Amino acid sequence: MRTSRFFIDIPLASRQQFNLPPALINYIVNVLRLKSGNEIILFNGLGGEYTATLSEVQKRSVSVIINNFIEKNSESPVKIHLFQGISRSERMDFSIQKAVEIGVHSITPVLTQRSNAGHFNSKRLAKKEQHWQGIAQSACEQSGRTTLVKVNSPIRVEQISHYSADIQLLLSPDAGTSLSELKHLKPDSINIFIGPEGGLNDSEIQLSIKNNYQKVTLGPRILRTETAGISTLSVLQYMWGDLA
Repeated sequence: MRTSRFFIDIPLASRQQFNLPPALINYIVNVLRLKSGNEIILFNGLGGEYTATLSEVQKRSVSVIINNFIEKNSESPVKIHLFQGISRSERMDFSIQKAVEIGVHSITPVLTQRSNAGHFNSKRLAKKEQHWQGIAQSACEQSGRTTLVKVNSPIRVEQISHYSADIQLLLSPDAGTSLSELKHLKPDSINIFIGPEGGLNDSEIQLSIKNNYQKVTLGPRILRTETAGISTLSVLQYMWGDLA
């Protein structure tokens, strides 16, 4: 049986004993139905992870004892920053979840014309950001990552100029350059910009190119936004990361 992993935002050390926060208690007690003596894994995003034993499990209280530290590095050698055009709820969730599993370093949602940006006010965006970070955290827990992937606050297209990388790529079905043609490069950091449903409009594409983004294509077929992100990240990780 696979040992459950949980992110917890506190310092951790061997032989430490403490009570878990309410959100974890509900999942452990009511979903996983774990009992006293069961083992879990905890990580705080600072590298490595700890084995821990549930010392006492009650309906509204769960205490753990930290056992051993496990030195573990599950992070890609290349830092990939995904700029994802905001798409419909389930598609955006899927894009974030799978990007984290594949090994993305960070994610920034982008408000575009085809994201229906006018429908997003500051309060709604704050709730979305919190939700997206929760999706990323769960994906880190599930995929065995030891560093928490940050989902940044949403930006507008013109703000991509605030971020730089060794290479900056804009996925576009009409690009004259395929992604595989860049495999001779040796980047340490990559920015990849994926448009939302319907893609980016002409002005957004030109603005991206002005900010040193190179148009690339994955092949002859037009992919949905969530498929495009996963496929691009997989190829990047194969060429320069840790997917064999």
